[in-house]
Amino acid sequence: MVSTLGGKKLELYEPCMKDTCNDILQAIESEVKSVDSHNMIWIRRSPSVGKSALVASILIQLQDQNKHAISFRFDRTQSTMTTTGAFWCVIACDLVYLYPFFHQYLVKHDKWRSSPGINHLFEDLILEPISILGDVPYEKLLVIVIDALDECGGLRHNLPIKNNYKSLLDTLKHWIQMDHLKRFKLVITSRLEDAITKMFPDSVSIHVNIPSGSEVKLEDSASDDICVFLKSQLDTMGMEPAWIARALDYLVSCATCIFIWATTAAKFLQINPQE
Repeated sequence: MVSTLGGKKLELYEPCMKDTCNDILQAIESEVKSVDSHNMIWIRRSPSVGKSALVASILIQLQDQNKHAISFRFDRTQSTMTTTGAFWCVIACDLVYLYPFFHQYLVKHDKWRSSPGINHLFEDLILEPISILGDVPYEKLLVIVIDALDECGGLRHNLPIKNNYKSLLDTLKHWIQMDHLKRFKLVITSRLEDAITKMFPDSVSIHVNIPSGSEVKLEDSASDDICVFLKSQLDTMGMEPAWIARALDYLVSCATCIFIWATTAAKFLQINPQE
């Protein structure tokens, strides 16, 4: 299912191109299925390396496996809508849909209506109902996918927004610490941000790094993904195979696994491929 806010469907990204990101998707699938590993999977790296496309592919993967999944994407350009306060409310709405017991509980225990602050809202709206949810069959265990956590609350220039952001991270940390929540997986994407790194070190979460820049090696699978993407673009331009091979040798190394660079280069080449 896809979350909505105020009746407005959030913009969705296209999934990863076919035959790309296979290694990362397989690693994430393995971690989601594992009952013994940490319940947070943090996909982290620089902007424009395709994290949101990867999230779209993860959601498709979960859907194909008939897993219960809830998605939420923070966006600085919609910071008045995708706020810290909205997050747990949207998750609760989707939980009501997935687990009818939630609806019964929240109607009967409605102190969440006046919960002061994010921490209390999380406790009243999420933590308490889940604590008495009982045994959930493996195939119905929840996976929450949060895209662009670092964009939560916009640019966070003022103190209240910064405090709300800290409170949201606190609630996510509670999620991975509480025994009765450890069955439910969190998949998060973000840039490498100090606040998130300090809150979720290796000891409490699984880190999946997407290489970019100087970290990239030509033999990396991420480079292979860029190559597959660029080749598909060059093929549509009617370029001769010998030219495509030469172009790929140059462009793949220049892209350093940043998809926005490869996309921009492909659009520029479409103007006059031969030239």
